[in-house]
Amino acid sequence: MRAKIKQADLGSSQLSWLCVQPMLISVRGKDVAAKTEMYRQLNEGQQALFLFYSYHNHTKSLAEFYWFSAYNIMEMKSWSGIQNGMRFFNQTEMVALLDNIEHVVIDKNRIGDQWREVTPTDLEQDPNLYQLIEDLFIQYRAQAEEVIASINKEILQHQEMYFEIEDEG
Repeated sequence: MRAKIKQADLGSSQLSWLCVQPMLISVRGKDVAAKTEMYRQLNEGQQALFLFYSYHNHTKSLAEFYWFSAYNIMEMKSWSGIQNGMRFFNQTEMVALLDNIEHVVIDKNRIGDQWREVTPTDLEQDPNLYQLIEDLFIQYRAQAEEVIASINKEILQHQEMYFEIEDEG
């Protein structure tokens, strides 16, 4: 299963997103089983993109970044998959940053072997947490741009894994 890409989009900064967009949109709003089934149909590179963008597209604000990081670590158990995807694309700096995010989330939210509920007000009520998350968010947003540019180059070198050119007719 590969995305169809227009010839004109090959140089797009959105190339990696375009390669996984149809798969993510097809499972938007569906249950975890449907998302898991879609994920299993993808090759390793597509799986890496699928998990990265399912996270990255929910990191537009500081509160979203915190909540979706916690959600992926605590609920979805997909954090290691996101990290493995970054390893697949040789993005070691991003893997290290994801490790740091994970440590902050776990330190704040795990009590023994239980998780406390993550709420949008956590950042307002804990100035230390706010500062840690804000620093990580700034680093993440900058690194994500570099990661996406690097992944786009990788995709162009291995097009057959990710997309086919859409017929212009």
